[in-house]
Order: sequence, then structure tokens, then C-alpha cells
Amino acid sequence: MDWLIAFFESLNLYSSQNGLGEHLQGLDVQCNDYTGKSIYYMVFIWMFTVNSLVIINYYYGLFNRRPFNRWWWWLINVLTGTAIIFTVAFMYPNNDLITGNYCKDLQISELDCVGFGLTAAIYSFIWCCLLTLLIKWKSSVNKKVPV
Repeated sequence: MDWLIAFFESLNLYSSQNGLGEHLQGLDVQCNDYTGKSIYYMVFIWMFTVNSLVIINYYYGLFNRRPFNRWWWWLINVLTGTAIIFTVAFMYPNNDLITGNYCKDLQISELDCVGFGLTAAIYSFIWCCLLTLLIKWKSSVNKKVPV
């Protein structure tokens, strides 16, 4: 699980030490131990699943047709998946921030939640690009999209 934490924190778009990163690891409300659910893990699962479905659908599903074999249709699909992941990654910690369901010793702000959402969105876009390179070649219509 340490690799997953390092993966998300490597972009430094939110506070990791004594901040949102501690909460995302599952630090309990009493600030005693990491007994809560890891939001890192949940967002990673969402990111992998949603973006994989978006890309697979583009190359082998509903969008594997002539009107959709343009680079901008691919980009619309990728940005849709990225927007979904941004929303998920933003909402998990922001809901805890609004309800006060976090350790009060931590310095967490809404801007940190936005930073975590942006981090997940960036990785989401990268995953879509990598998956595209791996699977597009067997698509019947969209194998040359994007160029």
C-alpha cells in the first residue's frame, strides 16, 4: 500500500504531511491510528475501473463506429472519464471535511481536496493514454485513433 501513497503524493498537489495525505491514509477521528478506510485505495479502484471501461467502450463498444473515429471523440471520452475521477477524488475527502469526519489535528482545506482531485485526474488521463496504446490495435474501426 505504500507504493499507492507514494504514487498519489508524488505530484505534491495537496498537503501530505500533517494534512490531507494523513486523512487519505485512514487516520481515525481521534488521531490515534490508521483504522479508517484508505481513500487512496478507493480512488485508485475507481480510477482503474472507470477509465478502463471508458477506453474499452471506445475501442470495442458503442463508440467503435465510423462517426466516432476522430481524435476529438477519443478526447471527449477520455476527458469524461477524467472528470468522473476528479469528482470522485474530490468528493471523498471534501465530504469528510464538510461533516468534520477527520482528525482535527490535521491541516486540511478545500484546496487540498481540489489538489487530490487534480492528482487523480492527471493519473486518470495517463492511464487512458497507456491503455489506449495497449488495446487500440485490435479495434475494427478506431485502431488509428488517436494518431
